[in-house]
Amino acid sequence: MIDKLINGYPLLRSDRRSISISVNRAGQVTIHAPKYMPEAEIRRFVEAKAGWIKKAQAKQQEKKEQAPTFVVGGMMPYLGGEIRVCIGMVKKPLLVGGVLTLPQTGDPKHHALKWLADQAREQLPDRIAQWSKVMGLTPSSLTIANPKTRWGSMKSDGSLRLNVALMHCAPALIDYVIVHELSHMRHMNHSPAFHAHVARYLPDAENRRKALKELGGYLTLFREE
Repeated sequence: MIDKLINGYPLLRSDRRSISISVNRAGQVTIHAPKYMPEAEIRRFVEAKAGWIKKAQAKQQEKKEQAPTFVVGGMMPYLGGEIRVCIGMVKKPLLVGGVLTLPQTGDPKHHALKWLADQAREQLPDRIAQWSKVMGLTPSSLTIANPKTRWGSMKSDGSLRLNVALMHCAPALIDYVIVHELSHMRHMNHSPAFHAHVARYLPDAENRRKALKELGGYLTLFREE
């Protein structure tokens, strides 16, 4: 719950022990502070971080400007590479020779997203099964969805949810998300033990995580107007 505004930024107080500032993809700033930290101390911290805030907002704007866009006749990221998108005389989307042909009728973006979701439903279960066998962890169910901000999630009951946008990514990054989420079946947090569990199967997990973070624009590829 927002406590008040500090220097124009919303302040969220909680049981946390330290103060921090976050900047989301839209460039919106939020201050996170302990419940009983004096307001004057919070204000000094925010003022001291003014330069950092501007840089963080500029970086988010740069990412937004560099994010891929869906354009008929243009290229769409797929499995770490690119395929060209065009319109043709087909009844349903068809990928041949690196060209995805979409039906002439209907919304091209809708057709492309549905095709991508179909690819996810066809390909991701096999990758999950492979890692489940290696890790000894099997999800109770799988849902393919298109959330705005998350590549995947795992519930305490073993329900796994993966983002259609993963199909834009290279297989190594898809594997990272799968291993990450399956590891939550052992550790429902992001503790050192959790990260150690992920690294047990992917020693370069941190590099993969950073690479995936740079592809955040893929999450909104089909949401742009």
